[in-house]
Formats: sequence, C-alpha cells, structure tokens
Amino acid sequence: MTLSLRRRRLLAAAVPGLLAGCLVESSEDAGGAGDEAEGAETPADAAASGSEGDAESGTASDSSTENEESAAEGSADEIPPEEVGPDGSGIVVTNVDVLGVTDDGYETTVRARLTVENAGRFTYGTVRFRADAYATRPNSREREAVGYAEPRVRYLSGNRFADGTRRFTVDISFPSRESRARPDPDWYEVDAAVRYAEPV
Repeated sequence: MTLSLRRRRLLAAAVPGLLAGCLVESSEDAGGAGDEAEGAETPADAAASGSEGDAESGTASDSSTENEESAAEGSADEIPPEEVGPDGSGIVVTNVDVLGVTDDGYETTVRARLTVENAGRFTYGTVRFRADAYATRPNSREREAVGYAEPRVRYLSGNRFADGTRRFTVDISFPSRESRARPDPDWYEVDAAVRYAEPV
C-alpha cells in the first residue's frame, strides 16, 4: 500500500513538469513563425517599389511621345498655306508717296508709290493690297475719303517676293465731283494695307 502511494505522487509531480516543457517549446515555435511572417513583408515592399519604377518609366515614355507629336506638328506648320491674311503674311506697307494727281474734268486720278517689306517666313507670288485716297489740305488734319483701289501684284517665277523691300505704283480713280481738293499731290493722302497674300 505504501509503495503504490509513492509512485502515484511521483507521477503526479512529473506530469506538470512535462506539460511545462511542452508549453515552452510551443511558444518558441510560435515566435519563429512570427519572425518568418515579418520577413515575408520585405519582398512585397520590393515589388511595390518596382511597380512605382515602372509607372515612372511609363510616364517618361508618354512625355517623349508627346514631344515627337509636337515636333511633327511643328514641321507640318512649315508647309505654306494657300492664302494668308494681313496679320499672318508678314508683309507691311512701310511708306506711301503721292506722286501726282490728274483731273480731266470728269475723273480724277491719284497716283501713289507704295513701299512694302516682307518680314514674314514665306515667299509670295501674289499679294493683294487696298489703297484709299483722301482729299485734304496742306497742314491740315482734316481729310475726306474720295476713292480706293485694290491692286493685285504678281511676282513671277524668278522674281518672287521673298525677304527685302519692293515698290510699285497704284492709280486710284474716282469722279471729280467727289473731291473739292486741287489736283495737287499736297492736297491728297493715300493709306495702304495688305488684304491677302498667296505663298509659293
């Protein structure tokens, strides 16, 4: 009876020790698994940073494509249009001189010389102008419109209007009754401007 009681006590004392050892081992295993889980986040971060790098490179390729498209548009703009207006032609009337005035009793004609400059980027074959004649008096700011002309000047092959300055004369005729001014260059003024131009 005594021996059996001692064996039961020994077994009861040994069981908690064995259980404690099992708990310690299981906690260590749990800690190792946690370390592995934390270490597994690093490749994910690397993959995320790699995707950001791809996005940036994609943006750079898009910008380069836009630059190429804009360059193509710029080259297309260099093709001369069929016609340009006064603002886009680059042709400017720099001076107008009234050369003479004739009156035959029915019709008065004012002859003027226009000096024009091509400051644009195109070469022109045809330019159309408008010239307006005004009756005035010497040393007076008052003037009255009496007539106009729209000369079309053509520059043939070999003599195209490129850079530089050109001159030509224009006659503006109107009924003599439209003006009370004397048939004298000092009694008339002429303004001129470009209406349109045709590049070649």
